Amino acid sequence: MLLSAVILLEALEGGIIRRATGRDVHGLWFDQWGRVAPAVADRLHDGSAPRPFTLSPLMGLPAPRSGARPVEPGRRAWLRVTTLDASLSARLEAEWLPRLPAIVSLGGLRWRVTGTATTADAHPWAGRGDTQQLAERYLLDRSPPMRWRVTLATPTAFHGAEGHIPFPLPNLLIGSWLRRWQLFGQVRLPEETAIWARRRLAVSAYTLKTVPVREGRRTTIGCVGRMTLRALRMKPGERAVFSLLSAYAFWCGSGHRTTQGMGMTRVHPLISPPRLQGNKSRSTMSVVSQRDDLGG
Repeated sequence: MLLSAVILLEALEGGIIRRATGRDVHGLWFDQWGRVAPAVADRLHDGSAPRPFTLSPLMGLPAPRSGARPVEPGRRAWLRVTTLDASLSARLEAEWLPRLPAIVSLGGLRWRVTGTATTADAHPWAGRGDTQQLAERYLLDRSPPMRWRVTLATPTAFHGAEGHIPFPLPNLLIGSWLRRWQLFGQVRLPEETAIWARRRLAVSAYTLKTVPVREGRRTTIGCVGRMTLRALRMKPGERAVFSLLSAYAFWCGSGHRTTQGMGMTRVHPLISPPRLQGNKSRSTMSVVSQRDDLGG
């Protein structure tokens, strides 16, 4: 089972948050496992392979001004944890969530836990899934979409040969989803999927901005916003694989440091193809302002 759980919070005091809070949520995640199931905490710490969970930073806060986020008493916020492994999902729901402390410390402030949500009806970023059911639903689709809209809700970056890459190139984006699926999914997908993405998937529109993630002396530049991906001369079976991975991205996130607040992702298929006007030979990578692509 895949599980996305949202923890609802209310600020007990006012203050200013001057750093990224993904590491604070990371600390809460492991502290709580250390209390309720130390063996799980040890297992999640071990090794260097992608972890079977993702964590958000504090969400729902005002936009930062000069790197600072003011928080007033009573301010409502939330954070999100997702699990990619059935046993971990079961223990999250049975042990971790029910035994959350009433008050937690995040961003240097105290917050009251006011509730949790594990279904899409309760919160738009909560939800359940199953990799076998996802595979059956999307891989058997005879008419998969040609376009997908990707929303990067928290700063997203990728490993590059010379450092971080803050732009979601299709092969990097799909490759990050594929690596996690191959580890935690129940149906093996073609390893050349990332190669298909580089050759046959184009960025047709985007509205993205770079955002620094500051944590002490370390700063990582990521991007947030929306982009539209379009299939180019892609067979239906290949598009079906992309549709499956794009649905899985809701739980697995994108890029690196997804366990410390980065890469929170949602993808929606766009069924109706856009109507092309003007010069049809222009580049597929362009900035557009249509309400359809930017959600205005």
